[in-house]
Amino acid sequence: MVHSDGGKHEPAQNAPALVVDHVAFAARQGFLRRRRQIFDGLSFTVDPGEAVGLLLASGSGKTSLAKLATGLHTPAFGSVSVLGLNPAADQGKLKGRVGAIVNEHSQLWPDLPLGDALAMLGQYFDLHNEKARRTELAERLELTRVLRTPVGDLTPAQHRRAELVAALMPDPELLILDEPTRGMDAAGKERIRSVLRQENRMRGRTLLVATSDLADVESLCPRLLVGVDGRIGFDGNVPALSELLGTERVLVVDLMAPTDRLDELPGTDLIAIEANGLRQRIGITPGQTTTAKVLADVVSRASVRNLTLEEPDVSELVRRLAL
Repeated sequence: MVHSDGGKHEPAQNAPALVVDHVAFAARQGFLRRRRQIFDGLSFTVDPGEAVGLLLASGSGKTSLAKLATGLHTPAFGSVSVLGLNPAADQGKLKGRVGAIVNEHSQLWPDLPLGDALAMLGQYFDLHNEKARRTELAERLELTRVLRTPVGDLTPAQHRRAELVAALMPDPELLILDEPTRGMDAAGKERIRSVLRQENRMRGRTLLVATSDLADVESLCPRLLVGVDGRIGFDGNVPALSELLGTERVLVVDLMAPTDRLDELPGTDLIAIEANGLRQRIGITPGQTTTAKVLADVVSRASVRNLTLEEPDVSELVRRLAL
């Protein structure tokens, strides 16, 4: 373990990808820049190859954690170890081994065209295959058409995808992602999630996804951590959390035309029929079925125009875990 006093150890073989050990951290917030305690004894470990979701309510430290794990901040107490190294003291040794999306800290120069900004990043990382890597990632994240657009002129969704390209450029072992799908529509979110699933499952890249979007975790991460009062209040998976809290999710089905009641789907209950029969709201019972199974059942029985999953409010989940 490397402690926050700046002492250096060489990384141990087979070291965990990330260790957060009894970390306390306070951030300055608000007009008066008063310090507010964000973490108070936060501890967890991420092993190589894992995809771990850390669910935190808005304002509960997602960006602070990303900054701690990338060496932009140091904890007041406790320690953070990344690939067996201190992220603040050993940034040179970690160069290119950790990729990150950190809110309020872009890797891309805003005045440059996106392609040029990525090329500069490739030079910084001494990538011999920089152009091929940039081209491949831009195609996968559907950014080829905007490579000549200044970074500052990208839409928020495009900028988010560009930050992921930047994070993946050096082929890192660990990706630390602060709200990776923030500000995107459903199609944009799924595009990001698809790339991240491939990175984890096909390339073995370790993921830590700090988010307030439960759907990000369900789509990407077999393991879920929930932050409660500055510590980890739950360590499991989404079905286990839903079963523990008895949390019902609601599937909103918009139909092409009025159809029969969708009230016999296993593990669900029909909550309401609205809009003159063009919308049905279906509750998904925790522990009795999966969202994917319900979606497949609905599509097989009705002509669907749109599907929307209403997630439980993360703040409410955290409140109930704290009781």
